[in-house]
Amino acid sequence: MTGLVLVTHSGLAGALIRSAEMIVGQIECCEQVEVAPDERADEIMSKVVSAVEKVSKEGAIIMTDLFGGTPSNMAMSFLKEGQIEVLTGVNLPMMIEFSSKRDRLGVPELAAELRKSGREGIIIAGEFLK
Repeated sequence: MTGLVLVTHSGLAGALIRSAEMIVGQIECCEQVEVAPDERADEIMSKVVSAVEKVSKEGAIIMTDLFGGTPSNMAMSFLKEGQIEVLTGVNLPMMIEFSSKRDRLGVPELAAELRKSGREGIIIAGEFLK
């Protein structure tokens, strides 16, 4: 089973997990790291290392909220081709997609599907309803 680590600015990771679990049920092999405004880089990195170690036995996806932000910058150091991938811009459609496909796809294929579902989950309602 591919593991999941959410690394976000304060509050977002937990909210995304709780929201996804309302829809798909408990998400196993899932860890969260939330970055507080006053947290030092070494403290953040220690938490990310611990989270990745807990879930990455069979590969892992690390999802972050914002490319270029502290969470994604910390996550990038864990990239390992075919085993650990980082996606930025995490949203609820990506979380749901992860839950439904994590057992059937390898890390690279799963990452591509998550990017696709994340993009497709962004709709301009006025355009959609025309």
